[in-house]
Amino acid sequence: MTTTDLPEGALVPFTVYIDFESGDLTPDPVVLRRGLADLAGYFLSDVETATPADGDMYSVHEIRVPATNNNLLSSTTVLQPGKVGDEYFMTKGHFHATRDRAEIYLTLSGQGLLVMALEDGTTETKEMRPGIVNYVPGHWAHRSVNTGDEPLVFYAVYIGDAGYDYATIAEQGFPVIVVEGERGPEIVANPRYRRA
Repeated sequence: MTTTDLPEGALVPFTVYIDFESGDLTPDPVVLRRGLADLAGYFLSDVETATPADGDMYSVHEIRVPATNNNLLSSTTVLQPGKVGDEYFMTKGHFHATRDRAEIYLTLSGQGLLVMALEDGTTETKEMRPGIVNYVPGHWAHRSVNTGDEPLVFYAVYIGDAGYDYATIAEQGFPVIVVEGERGPEIVANPRYRRA
């Protein structure tokens, strides 16, 4: 069989190399970059108080496949260390637009927390460190938080038609946030959270 004989909608098998430390993909990923300005309003403090205050806060490196329900999308995310006020750097977080779609995270390097929430305000928080696989069931919003001194790098896999609902999180926030406490990271109630 040649590639011209593939069934309609079928892809040619391929291989991608992942650098576990940097999160880089080879070949040819689509890279989405988020800086401090992209997360203005997500933290309790103004992003101008961030340390460090320059560069990307995080980047997502996507493997190119069509976003359909018969494909698995996957990506690496590289979340830099740092804080805005007392809050650790984090991803924006999202629900899936198709709410029942699940996702799997495999942490490759660094350390952090995976913060998850249902629309009723129920939360779960799980550790992220190399070798840990986190299963995010459908209906759970999810966000990653870097609580270490090195980049947090993880690989994510999800059904292609999951989509993203960032708007709900932008409007309501997460029920909890992760801040630096006297003994390390602490999970505390988010005073800006507004349940629908």
